[in-house]
Amino acid sequence: MSLTYLDMVISETLRMYPPLGYINRMPNEAYKVPNSDLVIEKGTPVYIPMLGLHYDPEYFPNPDKFDPERFNEENKRNRSACVYFPFGEGPHTCIDEKINFDK
Repeated sequence: MSLTYLDMVISETLRMYPPLGYINRMPNEAYKVPNSDLVIEKGTPVYIPMLGLHYDPEYFPNPDKFDPERFNEENKRNRSACVYFPFGEGPHTCIDEKINFDK
């Protein structure tokens, strides 16, 4: 049984109320930010605010409106992959993500 709309509602809820406030990372080597002169030195903490991304109207038009359709297949394909990760990203992703969505 497919619960596609329920998945969209859950994703939109997590966009508006992410369980993580931010993602933190620390580069192992100096990193030059593409298309800028900014260099993040090795060992400098970097914090990525979830609400800043999840409420950015460039990626989520009318960000204060609850709209599960943001997460239909077409909209997911057209959105940048680096703007929605309520449980974190990479090897430090929250284990609870898989537990919650597998139930």
